[in-house]
Amino acid sequence: MKLTVTGRKIEITQAIRDHLNHKMEKTIKDLEEHADVHVALAVEKYRHFSEITIKTKGFTIHVEDETTDLYTSIDNALVKAEKQLRKHKDKQKDLLLKKAAAEKNKIPE
Repeated sequence: MKLTVTGRKIEITQAIRDHLNHKMEKTIKDLEEHADVHVALAVEKYRHFSEITIKTKGFTIHVEDETTDLYTSIDNALVKAEKQLRKHKDKQKDLLLKKAAAEKNKIPE
């Protein structure tokens, strides 16, 4: 997994990178090796924004979150991304099961 972290009006410290790596290992653990993850963090006065874009083979996920705390914003965005990944995975599994059931129920001519 390739991780890119960008800061807009904020310096990306080692503590922020460590927090991101730790949380991503916990929440988004079933990404393929060729997944590209881009995290953009921004600060405007008291508002902290985090945007996460995950590009993998076949689909792209983009989530955003805004809070008054940077770490909370990162955590919330990762939770949203995990939900979207799970939803996509479940859809793929259901589609595969439907195809298998259709093949099984097909009457040979």
